[in-house]
Amino acid sequence: MKEINNRKYYILLILIAVSTLLFSLLGCYWNLQYYHDNSLYSISTPPLATAMRGIHDKLYMTDFFSLHSDYAVDNLSVISASGQPEQSVGTSFAGILSELSAAEPAADIQAEPEVYDFTTATDDYFADACFIGDSRTVGISQYSGIENATFLCKTSLSIYDYDKPKITYDETKMSIHDILSEKQFAKIYLMVGINECGTGTPESFYERYRDVVMDIRRLQPEALIFIQGNLFVTRQKSEDGDSITNENIAARNDLIATLANQKDIFYIDINESSLCAEGALVSDYTWDQVHVKAQYNPIWKDFLLHHAIYTDKTLTANNSQ
Repeated sequence: MKEINNRKYYILLILIAVSTLLFSLLGCYWNLQYYHDNSLYSISTPPLATAMRGIHDKLYMTDFFSLHSDYAVDNLSVISASGQPEQSVGTSFAGILSELSAAEPAADIQAEPEVYDFTTATDDYFADACFIGDSRTVGISQYSGIENATFLCKTSLSIYDYDKPKITYDETKMSIHDILSEKQFAKIYLMVGINECGTGTPESFYERYRDVVMDIRRLQPEALIFIQGNLFVTRQKSEDGDSITNENIAARNDLIATLANQKDIFYIDINESSLCAEGALVSDYTWDQVHVKAQYNPIWKDFLLHHAIYTDKTLTANNSQ
């Protein structure tokens, strides 16, 4: 009988020793995983105490759920100077997010660019502007009254000619892409599309147009880009045409308008000007149902001046002139 009691005593001691070892290992693990307490191995806070602390904080539930989901450790206790457990603050993921949102933004994080509204400008607004376009832009360059601007335009120019040597610049045939690579402008006005109406679909036109706008954005990082909607034709021209119709023009305009962000790329719908009425170019204002008569091009200029954008950069540039 005494031998049996001794055996039970030894078994109990072994169980206690093994349990102490296992809980101590568990305390070490929980400390490394959650508490990060450098004083863990002191006499006052042995690993076994950390295991009891973890059981109090239900870390066994955390380890279980973390195998199956994004379970967040919350409300871990900390040991105060008196040796009593206290509740920590902000250890949950939600708490961290709350603290980050309340904190001041880092100095090296740039704020989102400001959104700008159209305003009115005077004639000198175009002094640092570049106009890109087809024969309609040629008419603007000759008859609108816009002076001192740069015009990269040519009759029959299309969006597909952007990287072809079609423009005479400084007495040299160059592509618009190459010219924009050499000289910087504060404002870029783009208006093409009438010559592309018989080519492809509105979607394929948009894809090419988008690529050109993005390339201009890359080459002219400081410029404001103004996308001008393609001007309608007369109602008779639209009804008689197979591809040059106001319906086709409107479909393409709707797509390119989506490129505007009102931050550094803007869409100007010239069809909202008095050059058009009831969804078509006014017949009295055109000599061929497509192009604007010379004496009515100033309407175009005035419409653009009422759709100007001023940023801190443009104001600084104008004041320095």
